[in-house]
Amino acid sequence: MRISLIARISFCLICLLLSALFSAKLLGLFPNPEAAKRDGRRALCESVAITTSVYANSGRTRQIESYLQAIVERNPDVLSAAVRRSSGQIIVQIGEHEAHWTLSPGIQSSATNIVVPISAKNKPWGTVEVSFVGPVSAGPLGIINFPLLRLFVFTGALCAVLFFLFLRKTMEQLDPSKVVPQRVRAALDTLAEGLLVLDNKDRIVLANRAFASTVGRPADELQGNQASSMRWLTNPDRAETEGFPWEKASREKAQQMGVQLKLQLDEVDERTFLVNSSPILTNKGENRGVLATFEDVTAMEANRVALVEMLTKLEDSRSEIQRQNKELQILATRDPLTSCLNRRAFFEEFEKHWSGARRYDQALSCVMLDIDFFKSVNDKHGHVMGDMVLKKVAASLKKTARRPDVVCRYGGEEFCVLLPHVDLADAGLAAERFREAIEALEFTDLSITASCGVSSVSAGAPTQQEMLHQADTCLYLAKENGRNQVVCWDEAHAEIDVDKSQEQREAPEDAAVNDDEIPFNAVTALVSALAYRDAATAAHSTRVADLCVIAARRVMSVSDTYVLEMAALLHDIGKIGVPDSILLKPGPLTDDEWKIMGIHDQIGVEILRSSFTSPKLAEIVDTHHAFYGGKGRNQGLPTGEDIPLGARILSIADAYDAMVSDRVYRKGRAPEEAFAELWRCAGTQFDPNLVERFIGAVQEQQARGNTDVVMPSKEVALQIGNQIEQIARALDSQDLPRLVSLAARLQATATDAGISQIEDVAAELKKAAAEDPELSGLVDLTHELLDLCRSTQKAYIDVCTVDEQAEAEAAVV
Repeated sequence: MRISLIARISFCLICLLLSALFSAKLLGLFPNPEAAKRDGRRALCESVAITTSVYANSGRTRQIESYLQAIVERNPDVLSAAVRRSSGQIIVQIGEHEAHWTLSPGIQSSATNIVVPISAKNKPWGTVEVSFVGPVSAGPLGIINFPLLRLFVFTGALCAVLFFLFLRKTMEQLDPSKVVPQRVRAALDTLAEGLLVLDNKDRIVLANRAFASTVGRPADELQGNQASSMRWLTNPDRAETEGFPWEKASREKAQQMGVQLKLQLDEVDERTFLVNSSPILTNKGENRGVLATFEDVTAMEANRVALVEMLTKLEDSRSEIQRQNKELQILATRDPLTSCLNRRAFFEEFEKHWSGARRYDQALSCVMLDIDFFKSVNDKHGHVMGDMVLKKVAASLKKTARRPDVVCRYGGEEFCVLLPHVDLADAGLAAERFREAIEALEFTDLSITASCGVSSVSAGAPTQQEMLHQADTCLYLAKENGRNQVVCWDEAHAEIDVDKSQEQREAPEDAAVNDDEIPFNAVTALVSALAYRDAATAAHSTRVADLCVIAARRVMSVSDTYVLEMAALLHDIGKIGVPDSILLKPGPLTDDEWKIMGIHDQIGVEILRSSFTSPKLAEIVDTHHAFYGGKGRNQGLPTGEDIPLGARILSIADAYDAMVSDRVYRKGRAPEEAFAELWRCAGTQFDPNLVERFIGAVQEQQARGNTDVVMPSKEVALQIGNQIEQIARALDSQDLPRLVSLAARLQATATDAGISQIEDVAAELKKAAAEDPELSGLVDLTHELLDLCRSTQKAYIDVCTVDEQAEAEAAVV
């Protein structure tokens, strides 16, 4: 039930009136009947005492009793009376005095029991005791007997009627509808947004229909209330310093636009308004009030809050993706069998330490270490035991090495340890510790030793590849001299005939050391650029590089193997210049498209020649399409043994990976089928001797159940994580063209990887960003991609973690 404005004002006035009467009572302005009654009772008792004293002096006890009887009968307030001698004996008693008398001897009088001493012949004779009626009893009927309460009730009731009649008559004269013309009110009621007209004391003069409907109160009920007295939910600091927008507009006589306020309608409903306030000024600039409009933006604000929550969740998901990307990046730098750094992670670390050593003239050494007779371990005890040996050797090296040392599984049974701030002599001692620790490893029916070669910056190598070549040459000499020993470059370089050692290792004439440096960070930068354009091609290049390293063992020197590895990583770099419509086409290419694609080989060679000073690097890439038998689509290229050794190996590895890899339009072949195809083309397209070596090396890796080649699932997980992270950044900046492009690339990556869920959502995101770029929808799709990516990455990380734990337990055993 709603109480009218007039009734509420009347009630307030009555409360004020009653408060005034009560204050007057507290100040003593009202007569005090209780005090007068107490004074009258005491005077009566004094009179009785005087008369009783006279009778007591004359010994007329009977007259005292008659006198007290008359007093009790004539005074309704007196309940009983008695005369008590000094000894405590009652000599006269009127009424049930003992029942009414409550004072103990020696206690002063109270409001209902009054005692007055009397004397006879100037000596204390006794006391007169009189009991009076007590206060009004409690309860509803007793309360009525309070005079002051009767006054308050009568005054309140009378004034309630008078005030209501007076205010109703007055408010009829002050009705805002009479101040604001009806046509203006009708016009304001047609507005869709709420509107209030306020006077200069913040009181509501007029509320239009939209505002009254929004807040759920009649317009006439709002009139006369202060707008600021409503249940606005504001910032306390802002409300204290600036006040409400209409207050500030009135105070500063200036418009206040776009202020957001929330209004609590009830315990559940809460509305959000965008408030604009404008002062109403006279011609003289005097403030007459404020016109305030209230646009209900509750739904819009709810959408904004939901969007903020979604963006917050998106940021949390992106942070999780970044964390998992870092974890995957760490996994990508580790050899899956031994958990040592893999080759490319080692090259990156080596380049950092090499640059620091050369710039600041610091010591830097490396140890190349190879397990002796490792092939016989696999042949006699099986590849499971061979893997166990590798794991224990790796664990021993990591345990023996210092914290800053870098331990790498360089390939097969070969390890490399980089020793920062260690000169050649101390590196030899470190290598001896490594050798002794490996020799001390215990196996069932098996003993293991290792040979080590040591080199250092002080040995004069112009590049890090030459330094590795020196250490590898020392390693070869240690094996030639009986194995299980350490050979340092400064001790053996005078005895080492490099050409002879290379010839003994069946390396061709073109295996001479290349003095031209190939910075590994420059190579990784180009591969990253290729991965951005076409992640599948970058992954293919990485696998081909790993296959080349496997095939080049015991065929090429360490430095030449490094050049071949870099050439394999960059052999498709020219695809950066191929249009996306061809590069990302999810199906076979037409003849014209193949012609355009064919240009990428020459583009790649030009990029390598302009980016690096190594002729051999560009030559390998330029000639890796040459046919060994002299035919093929690229005429004018060398044939047979004139083709560089690295180019012949790269050609085989490139063809093999292309055959075994899945494509959108075909399924990859089984390794045996690819081997058969390589044999079929041996002598015409490929070097037959290298085909035999390549197949043997790959089969050996397959037989062992592990490979140095990076797992495609790891690559895919990391590529997708990086791409979705870029999508989230593009969404943050609302760069829709970039978002469309990134979504297309992610779709292509997911298609190549066969991850249909990510492929479908990426396609939907690309379409939404291009056609209907509603931010909330884009955030939903991106969040879905992040969830899918996080699940994909977590599954792979969990598998790797389980594998690592199993390997660690096996190594302990």
